[in-house]
Amino acid sequence: MKKVSILSLLATLAISTAASANVEDPLYAPAKGTVYSKTAITKQDKVYGLVEKVGYGINDKIAIDGTINYIYPDVDGADSGFGSLNIGGTYRLTNGNIITDIYANYERQIDKDMVGEYNEIMAGVKAGKRTAKWTAAAMAGVDHTKFDGADATNDVVLGLAGQYTFDDRVSANVDVAHTIMDADGADDTTVLGVQVNYDKAGLWSVRYEKDLQDSDSEEIISLKYGIQF
Repeated sequence: MKKVSILSLLATLAISTAASANVEDPLYAPAKGTVYSKTAITKQDKVYGLVEKVGYGINDKIAIDGTINYIYPDVDGADSGFGSLNIGGTYRLTNGNIITDIYANYERQIDKDMVGEYNEIMAGVKAGKRTAKWTAAAMAGVDHTKFDGADATNDVVLGLAGQYTFDDRVSANVDVAHTIMDADGADDTTVLGVQVNYDKAGLWSVRYEKDLQDSDSEEIISLKYGIQF
């Protein structure tokens, strides 16, 4: 009984400290001592995924996060398992009329049999403005990727992201990311994302993504849930 009471108390405290937060705001950053979680279920053609991201605000300028995903291909003979592990951090350079962040991430494949072993380092800068109704941001970065047995590539990523708040519960996001591929023979990509959010006991979101430069690419549909503690 004592153990059950302690576990119940911890669960009650966790639930009571959970708070609705706009974790899908393009310029969102956790405050000092704040933890947030973003969970997504994704579908692309016959491949399903479960993505979990957890972040923490070390202070009012520095935040860290980690992301892991599980992939389940609904195809005969295809392997399922954990995909990649991503560890990153953000430094808030300015927080006035213009908000500026510097970010860096390191990603490594967990299951080498799925897409091959690789190491990826991403770094860049994001800047934007937030008002009571909308947020707009632009970003520019470089992805340095090294596959086992292949030359390293350095892709340039440029992006725009915006969010508009309709009322206390409903908001919508639109974003576009253009990647200039460094690899020989690889086509550049321009991915458009559209998302609707509903705030109730956390932020529920439905997202649609499509590569505009590849008519044969399958769109990605995601159901997301975000919450701040």
